[in-house]
Amino acid sequence: MNERVMQFRIGMFVIVAGLVLTMLIVWFGESPALLRDQVYLRARYADAPGVLEGVAVRKSGIRVGEVAAIQFDHRPNQPDGVLVTLAIEHKYSIREGSVPRLSRSLIGDVTIDLLPGTGQANLQLGRTPADAPIVEGEVAADPSKVVAAAMQAFDMVGNTLKTINEAADGLAKLSKNAEHIDDFLKTWTRSGQNVSAASQGIDQFLKTNEDEFRTTIANLKKVGEKLNNTLTPETQDSLKTGIARFSTATARLDAQLADVGPLLKDLGSPVNHAPTTDFGQSVRRFNRVVADLELLSASLRNRKGTLNTSGSIQKLLTQPDLYDNFNTMALNASQALSQLKAVLTSFRAFAERVSRDPSAISRGVLAR
Repeated sequence: MNERVMQFRIGMFVIVAGLVLTMLIVWFGESPALLRDQVYLRARYADAPGVLEGVAVRKSGIRVGEVAAIQFDHRPNQPDGVLVTLAIEHKYSIREGSVPRLSRSLIGDVTIDLLPGTGQANLQLGRTPADAPIVEGEVAADPSKVVAAAMQAFDMVGNTLKTINEAADGLAKLSKNAEHIDDFLKTWTRSGQNVSAASQGIDQFLKTNEDEFRTTIANLKKVGEKLNNTLTPETQDSLKTGIARFSTATARLDAQLADVGPLLKDLGSPVNHAPTTDFGQSVRRFNRVVADLELLSASLRNRKGTLNTSGSIQKLLTQPDLYDNFNTMALNASQALSQLKAVLTSFRAFAERVSRDPSAISRGVLAR
């Protein structure tokens, strides 16, 4: 009996726990919408930043519904946009002409406010999302962009104030320099008086020497006429031809100097510099030959600078017997090398036989 009571209690506890769990799931899940009496309205936005399902829909600051679904506007002959389905509780009415405005706070929270309409009748909402009417919504200005624009305006105001301060400083400097303007005008007046006096002196000088100036101008005219007579077209052509030939000769000379440049560079470069031209390399070889001849002549001289007759090279050049002895030694060495070559050939053949058959040595020893 006690066991059955215990089983009954456990069964009741399981049933009650299941009912409570089901109620919690229904209450905190998506199912409460099924238990509510809701009507639907679809709002079209060109752009809907930050909108999610469950976002609150408010009218005059009071929550009247929430966002039920979000989808792109794929209707034909319509521009791209977003259709946001609003689930409105049936007890709230919406006037015709109401506009769902999407607003966003500085911290990123998104809400949809139903602006009051101007119509007299209420808007007929759909019982299902598919039957919901479509109205055009509007997106409020982004507060972050407004703040950025305000910051730019403040910067522009700061720059304007800075410009005004600079203008005020310039005006103050101008007022300080006003005292120097009078001195400048006085100096300018004196300079004008001096220029006037100088012009009067020049005028008097021209009047005094007028005859001489006329004679000089007449002589200049004669010189110009003689120069024109001298520079006839034939003379001008000859002069042009001479200038052209001179230019051609100058160009050829420049080309020749450019060709000779590397050779001059090799001739003027230090000894350890590698020449780049054939002539430079020939000069370098000639220098080496001269250096070798200098060493040879130094070895042939004694300390007094005269020819050393007791040196080895001098004896080799002056005594034929010594040369013959060296020649004989070379011949003997050549013969010895020939004989050594034959011995090496025999030894190589022996080594090859041993390498092919090492036991041949032991067999030969045992055979003897």
